[in-house]
Amino acid sequence: MQKAYLQQIREIQGHTGPNMCLASCKFLALKLLGLVDPTKHLSDFLSSRWAHRNSGLPLHGCWGGSIADHNDTFNRSVLPAAVNDPSAGVKSSSTRGIRFHKGFTHFLGQHAKADRMLRQLTPLIVGVSIHGGTTRDHFIVIFKDALDRFWAVDPWPGDPNEAVCELDTFQTFTRPIELHMTADAVKTRIPCGIPFFGYFE
Repeated sequence: MQKAYLQQIREIQGHTGPNMCLASCKFLALKLLGLVDPTKHLSDFLSSRWAHRNSGLPLHGCWGGSIADHNDTFNRSVLPAAVNDPSAGVKSSSTRGIRFHKGFTHFLGQHAKADRMLRQLTPLIVGVSIHGGTTRDHFIVIFKDALDRFWAVDPWPGDPNEAVCELDTFQTFTRPIELHMTADAVKTRIPCGIPFFGYFE
């Protein structure tokens, strides 16, 4: 995978969708999995015929709000529409009848599990720290491509060269790394102090 391609398909919070880093990361992860059209953006879904028909749902919240409040609705209604319903406007032309075991889910800690999933080419939505501490301030996407390269993609607006980074020194989540990306005031610390890993199952 090429850096220029990742810059092209990157979701930018507040530009290609709502100003919600989790929402942008979830939509990018679906692109990386080949489940939505990589030329589309979350804003296309939110302005689609399906979204208008389902305007009673808290669609922004389902994509990027509280997981505790909205994840069931996201997995039950929003996610199946995005990957299967042509009226949602973002479905990949190469997929049909996608069914998820759980949908979007997450776990805390368990570095070894996260390492294993990453090496199995599962895109992970990772909680990171961006203000010099260890608390979770932000989400980015980290994944491994078919050429065994690790990438981090930040949805925060800014320089595309800082938003997409190849992680040359990355080996494991058990040893946090720091690098400069678009969202950080000091350095982006990967992962945050209580690691959060989200994925589609």
